[in-house]
Amino acid sequence: MILNSSSLIRNRQKDKFFGIDYYANLCHGSNDIFNYLSTPLDFFPLANGKEPSISQDREEDFIKQINGYEDQKIFGFFQNPDIYACHLTIKPLIKAISQTNHGLFIETNSVNLIDDLDILEEFSKKHPLLIAIPIASMTKISLKFFDDSHHFKAIEKIIKALSKTSIKFGIIIKPVIPYINDKIEDFKELLNHLIDFKPNFIYPTFSLNFDSKKLNNFYEVIDKEKSDLKSVYFDLYGYKKSWQSPNTTELKRHFIFNIKKTKIAYSMNQIIDLYKKSKHQEQISLF
Repeated sequence: MILNSSSLIRNRQKDKFFGIDYYANLCHGSNDIFNYLSTPLDFFPLANGKEPSISQDREEDFIKQINGYEDQKIFGFFQNPDIYACHLTIKPLIKAISQTNHGLFIETNSVNLIDDLDILEEFSKKHPLLIAIPIASMTKISLKFFDDSHHFKAIEKIIKALSKTSIKFGIIIKPVIPYINDKIEDFKELLNHLIDFKPNFIYPTFSLNFDSKKLNNFYEVIDKEKSDLKSVYFDLYGYKKSWQSPNTTELKRHFIFNIKKTKIAYSMNQIIDLYKKSKHQEQISLF
């Protein structure tokens, strides 16, 4: 059972979730999109409908706990909620972690990251650090639970800023929703733009995960905002808790064909090796 009140949640699958040792659960609330869906890349997919806010108790507990580990650990700041939804800056947290030998994985598409790049670059000189920027599409998705941070134009400024540093970073393509942002030509355009920036990695996930509450919420939004799709979804998926686009095979084929022409990491094992040397289990599937 995952306890929402814990500041650290252990990752028992070290070949997944970017090799983190612990998920750092430092904020109250959740990212709105997790009220409707999640993906296999989301370590902490729970949602409570509350706005993200600072949790002083969790942060104090986090600092206390990380100082208790003698061997190096990687702590993950994932997007549920985004650490920058709770803080304009995470410089105090970075300074505290800098006093240890530990490392960080940060997932965010907040422009507030840019103001912290100086301290993060300095941190990366002595500590493992990997930053992941999630993106869903080339253009804005017209569904209520997508804000303005999920499309290419919104994150382009962040990618350009990261490209000027020595920080290792990459792109996570998610979520891919059937008949919403899964068009093959749009995916090709997005991938070509991302490759041009030469990030350290690009990793897509083509699956969606639901629980009963998320699925009901999702169908309610579809009924109101994309009513022509409701019957299509019912015929294809009904109340299944895992969905994939009918275009998934072609999307994967195009991704692998084009990414192999580059030096960009694209498997989870390769990505973990960018900042953390460890023994991996055999990777049976890329996505």
